[in-house]
This record gives sequence, C-alpha cells and structure tokens, in this order.
Amino acid sequence: MNTNQAFKLTVPILFLIVEGCNDPRQNVQQGDTIFAQYDALFPELLEKRDVPGVAIAIIQNGIPIWSNGYGFSYKHSDKRVTSDTRFNIGSVSKAITAWAVMKLVERSLIELDAPVDRYLKRWHLPKSDFDNHKVTVRRLLNHTAGLSVYPAGVTVDPAGLYRPGDKLPTLEESLSRSRGSFGVLRVIREPGTRYEYNNGGYAILQLLVEEVTGETFADYMQRAIFSPLRMYNTGYHWSPELQTAVAAPYNEHGEVWPHYLGVEQGSGGVFTTVSDLALFVAAIDSSGVGLPGRGVLKPSTVVEMLAPSKETNGQYGLGYQMAPLKKNGYFIAHQGANEGFRSLFLFDREKRSGIVILTNSDVGTRIVADIVCVWAKSVAIELSNPCPDDL
Repeated sequence: MNTNQAFKLTVPILFLIVEGCNDPRQNVQQGDTIFAQYDALFPELLEKRDVPGVAIAIIQNGIPIWSNGYGFSYKHSDKRVTSDTRFNIGSVSKAITAWAVMKLVERSLIELDAPVDRYLKRWHLPKSDFDNHKVTVRRLLNHTAGLSVYPAGVTVDPAGLYRPGDKLPTLEESLSRSRGSFGVLRVIREPGTRYEYNNGGYAILQLLVEEVTGETFADYMQRAIFSPLRMYNTGYHWSPELQTAVAAPYNEHGEVWPHYLGVEQGSGGVFTTVSDLALFVAAIDSSGVGLPGRGVLKPSTVVEMLAPSKETNGQYGLGYQMAPLKKNGYFIAHQGANEGFRSLFLFDREKRSGIVILTNSDVGTRIVADIVCVWAKSVAIELSNPCPDDL
C-alpha cells in the first residue's frame, strides 16, 4: 500500500486542490438546487478526467446531509457507484486508528507521553543509536517518533502486497521483517525532532491496541469505534459481504488492480462507504450533543487531536492533517492512497462543513480538486488559489 509514496501532505492531492470562489453561493442548505447541480456536473467531470467512479458526501452543521455516487464501480459490468459502494480509504484509516488509541488514553489504560514499548510484549523496537524510550504514543500519532520509512505490505506479490486467500503473517512477524532497501523498522533519528509521515508508527499503534485490550484490532475497532458511530458498513475483513459491495480498483491505464490486503490495518486497511465515513468526519464537530457517536470521545479529547503539533510545523495533529487550502486558515483533513483507490476528507470547523470524496482509481486525484472547488463555492469557503473558470 503506497501511502508514503503517493500522499504526503506536502505534495499531492491537497495541493492539487485550488480555489475559485469569486462569487460564492450561500450554503448547501439551499437544498435540491445545489444537489441537482452536483448530479449534472460530476458525471461530466468523471468522463472529462477519465476517472471510473466517485462517491461524495456532504456535511453541514456537523451533520451528514447528502451523499451520492457517480460513474462505475466496475466498468466491465456497468455496475454503478452508489452511496453504499465500499472503498479502501488508505491512510484515512490513520485518523480512525487515532480515535481507538485516544479512547484507551481516556480510560487511563495508556499514557500519551509514555514509551510505547512499555505496553508491548509480542514485539519491541530493535536496538538503535537513540533512546527507544523516547518513542512515545504521542510521537507515533503525530509522526515524530524518528522511525525509518516503513512501506506497507511485503513482497509476496510484485506490488509488495497480499491478495485475498494468501496466508498473512502475524503483525509482529510483519513488523520484524526487513523491507528491502528500507531495512527493518527502527529508530533512525532523535525522536521528537522531525516530522516524517510514516506507516510504521500506526502499525505499532495497531499492536498497542491489541496488547492493551486483549482483542484483535478489528474486533476492538468494531466494538469501540464503528458500532457507536453507526458505521455499520465499515471494517477490515475480506468478507463475502465486502466482496459484493467493494468497487473495483483501477490503475492509471484503466486496468483493474487485484484487491490487495495488508497486515497493517491501522495504517491503511479500512474498507467503508462514503456515508459511513461521513459519520466519522462529522464527529469532529463536538458541538452536536446527542448526535450519533458524539460520546465515543470527550469533546476535549477531540479538540486535543485537532490541535497542530509544534513538532510537525503545524502539519499534523493526533491522527489528523492540517490542510492549508483555505484563504485564511486550514481544513482538518486526511487523505489516503492504496493501489486503485484515492480518498480525501476536509472539514471546516468554523462553518461546521465538510466533504468526503472516495474514488476507485490511481488517477482519482484528477477529479478531487474539481469537486472541492464546486463544494467550496456552495458553502462560501474561500480557498487559497483560484479554481478553473469552467466550474
């Protein structure tokens, strides 16, 4: 899963998104008029950008109010994308993993600034020239732990990933393996001194959750996060139900990728629908007391997660990216990329508005910028660069 290669905050999708709000409309609560415009425009954009399919959800006043799918889930059978189509969301999974970790912090089962090694039994960081005890839970969450680059997956397949039916190693076996020229996952610089986006930290956090709870990561996530948030079509397992609902992933040439699976569920393994993910993104807004999932974490915990970490130069909080796409300020965001899938969510805390975009193509970024431009106009958010004139 190529999250490190494809979607670092400092380069791709977030900086492909541009402004274009010289005549902003009021907001999406104008209702059917805006949604009718979406229905007319987005299929044309898919064809223009040569992207197979996309699913989109809109959040307003902290509540998901609309979702729809466009284009093809599987082109060769004319199967269409709907709000119920499932996508792999790549590194957007990290934000959800962060909720699981912070739930354990709230229960006083772990401490944010404690060495992660204190809680691990099945695997430990290899000895290094640095103090491994400085690899804290907080530094794993905000990518400042000083770890070596850790590409997800292993080299069973040329792409470095497993296919359904392959025997997967245990998480600790995967953590212990050398990744070719990357070597083994280890501390290579003083923890806390540099931000570097890294899958390995979230693989360790996955192990942490299992060690502390005594449950599998997938089972804990279902019980503690997905069910309370009413994310009933979200999970990690390659089940018969998922197989019938998941979109086919396409490469840049329009060819179907295999459905790859990884051991590292915490860093990029979630399969979900746009409607389910919108429920998670909406829960960023803690002002909606009584709404589904608002009691999963305390409002103060969510606020702490959304605060930009000084060590990351304001780029990352605890599981969340800060996307400087607004003319004044930033969005709470995360993006994801695995073979054949591209995903993004943006949330504006001031307007309590957000958008979730899921695509089933390696070139899905071609349409994401256009969709964000159209949405930003509809909710009167001024972005930092001009949008194309024809949107």
